[in-house]
Amino acid sequence: MSRQLRRTSPVALKNYTLLLLLLLSVSLSVVAEDNSNLSHRGDELLTRVQSDALKAQVVALQDNINPGNSHAYRTRSAHHRKATDNTVRYIKNQFRRSPRLQISEQVFGGIRNVVAVLPPRSDSTSRRIFIVCAHYDTQASREPNWNPLASTAPGANNNGTGVAAMLEIAFLLSRYEYDHELRFVALGSEELGFLGSRQYVRHASAIKIDGDIDIDFAREKIVAVFNLDMFGFNWKSDLVEIIANNDSAWISRALIIANGWYGVGLKIRRTQDEFIDISSHKPFWDNGYNAVTLTESSTPWRDSQNYDANPFYHTAADTADKVNFDLVKKVTQLVLITIDSLLTDMFNPTRQAPQVTLELPSTTQESELTINGTFHSDFPIDIVVHPSQTEAVLHRETQTYTAKVPLKTGENTLRVIARYPLGAVSVAQSVILTQAFAWRDVVVFPNPVRSDGLTEFRVEANTEITEMQVLIYDADGSLIKRIEGVADRLNQTIWRTWWNQQTAYGLAVSPGIYVCHISVVSKGETYTYLEKLAILR
Repeated sequence: MSRQLRRTSPVALKNYTLLLLLLLSVSLSVVAEDNSNLSHRGDELLTRVQSDALKAQVVALQDNINPGNSHAYRTRSAHHRKATDNTVRYIKNQFRRSPRLQISEQVFGGIRNVVAVLPPRSDSTSRRIFIVCAHYDTQASREPNWNPLASTAPGANNNGTGVAAMLEIAFLLSRYEYDHELRFVALGSEELGFLGSRQYVRHASAIKIDGDIDIDFAREKIVAVFNLDMFGFNWKSDLVEIIANNDSAWISRALIIANGWYGVGLKIRRTQDEFIDISSHKPFWDNGYNAVTLTESSTPWRDSQNYDANPFYHTAADTADKVNFDLVKKVTQLVLITIDSLLTDMFNPTRQAPQVTLELPSTTQESELTINGTFHSDFPIDIVVHPSQTEAVLHRETQTYTAKVPLKTGENTLRVIARYPLGAVSVAQSVILTQAFAWRDVVVFPNPVRSDGLTEFRVEANTEITEMQVLIYDADGSLIKRIEGVADRLNQTIWRTWWNQQTAYGLAVSPGIYVCHISVVSKGETYTYLEKLAILR
């Protein structure tokens, strides 16, 4: 191999060997677990995702050590056949930790996809298929004179993180039985134009189902695809971007709901754009399948909100020491619990829709009201209060929620909506905000005003006004003008007055900033409002 390739250290080799022994011992103890107590299984799954296990996977993929001769390829380039063969061997061995997974390969033109299938329970008649996929190939095309056959491309973040998450999710979910088929696909040649996913989708869109001479073809019923692609470089925030199109928006909504329900703690940027084609989700979209990609940024080469550009993207410096494994852990947890919930609840014909109640007083004097209610749901939901679109705080143990919502004077109809990935339920109730006095509008116009102009003061309240007065003060706090207001001829809640920028003695005021003290009397009570006025030459 090229001199750019280096042999792994004895310590690294020892750690790698220990990892293999540990994984082998764990695999022997894997059995299908009981599906009881489903409402708390998501919480249990969260605790089973470990940063150390994910890091071990990423380091193993990064070094890509041949167990036969201990050679570290340090690349997974699709052009490098020996490195690719070794990666495929490693991924297969990781899938084999779970004896319930059925492992196969798709080979075409030198491109290799590895597929591990968790079949549905034996009595299930469902044809629905859920997919978790991640590309395993790498490149370092941003390096000067990079040679895919001789140079390194460790790809710890891109896309060791995605493959590691997929392998751990496969290991954890294969303990359970579901009514639907779950597939895990390690895609080859993504960096060459999504060739692995293109071929996979082409195969899924037209498969042979009749062995007779007349071939009959039918599309596989792929319901949802979770594509994991590079989400470990962010030390600024726990951000993950979810890329979806219109048809797959329900999948991104499921991820967002699960993030809040289980308190994963990710900051989620939801991007819904039919034309984003940066990853393996695009061939699924093009063939009418619902798919989302989870990534650190759809534009990793530049800064964005809560994200600094990744300088190691597509370089030989994309190594495990640059990866935030706490972030990788959270993304893995999010996908894990979301898929488990979808397979367990969303397509279950006996599933009960969430129930929600709202408790409101008939009247209130609080312009910002704290509301309470109850909900009943065995699967993740979120609750939003309209029309303010306030997100409620859910208390899962007590099945209650609270929210602080703004009110307007008079009748307010509040609608509480409990949302889940495939729908929503709601309840509505009205409350009347009664206030002794409230400013509906205060206008000082124009502002700024020229020294030879005229300023209008206009006020409107929720109750009738009996008096209005405007006091003008200069910058030194001296009173220079007192102006009385007049009521609108048709509406006693509206009063007006005007000022010609002159003092009480008829002298023009100097340019500057003046303070306008506006006061009104309503039902015997005085209410005041302060406004600054700028006068120009």
